[in-house]
Amino acid sequence: MKSIQNGASSFSFFVALLIVLGVVSTVHAGSIILTGHDTDDHGASNYMNWGLTALVNNGNGTVIPASPTARVGYIGNSSPNLGSYLGNYNNFAFYDLDSPTWTNAFTEGNSVLVIGSGSDFVSSAGSATLNANQTLFTNYFNANGNIFVNTHQGLGNNFYNFVPSIGSATASNLTTCSTESGNGLCMRPTAAGTASGLALSHIVEADITHNQFSAISAFTALEEYVPTGNAITIALFGGQINGGGFTPTVPPVTPPGGPNGGPVIPEPATLLLLGSGLAGLGIWRARRPQ
Repeated sequence: MKSIQNGASSFSFFVALLIVLGVVSTVHAGSIILTGHDTDDHGASNYMNWGLTALVNNGNGTVIPASPTARVGYIGNSSPNLGSYLGNYNNFAFYDLDSPTWTNAFTEGNSVLVIGSGSDFVSSAGSATLNANQTLFTNYFNANGNIFVNTHQGLGNNFYNFVPSIGSATASNLTTCSTESGNGLCMRPTAAGTASGLALSHIVEADITHNQFSAISAFTALEEYVPTGNAITIALFGGQINGGGFTPTVPPVTPPGGPNGGPVIPEPATLLLLGSGLAGLGIWRARRPQ
């Protein structure tokens, strides 16, 4: 009988150990960047190098790999020259919104999904297709997927309805300033943007902005439009979609951090579960027969 009890105790111990070890691996969090630039129309490859790197590295876009391995899916009705537009990220696939197989983008192992800019590479019909599939984007994001969203030209705030509300998106006042010359008087990175690796030179390359964001929630402004103080580029590094909205789950990484050197901080729920598991192991060890 004692051997049976010991066997049951050993089994319980290993179950508890597996639970503790598996807690961190079961936590999923996606990241998302939305920009008012149509980076695909302007071939802003250095801007994309930063953005894609920041997405796959939980907010750290300061160290861009020479040979990235992350697979990128580009979604649109027509495709720009992705080989030059996505910078160093040359493992990519184009998903045509005019084809029913475009939803393969969610199942073919893409680390990042890039949404083409409205009017340039996503038509009004394509935008409606995106918005009709919010559930697919939610499931992808919550399963640790990352999303980069370009701007729209003339499709309105509804262009972004394939994800929950991010605040308000309005056309930029291009009569005040339409390009950034490099002095930061029109568009510039915020402190958070600089910390994530976004540089003024990237903004100059992306150039014209067609959209600005205000009343943002859960997101951080990485770039601002100086005439209004509104955001041009916003991001959430580490979050989930719960109850119809975005919820941050992992604190942003201050470089160096994450895969580029330094620990990724577990979310509070993970730490709570981990602590509970360890406490349970301690109780088991104290009570087990000697």
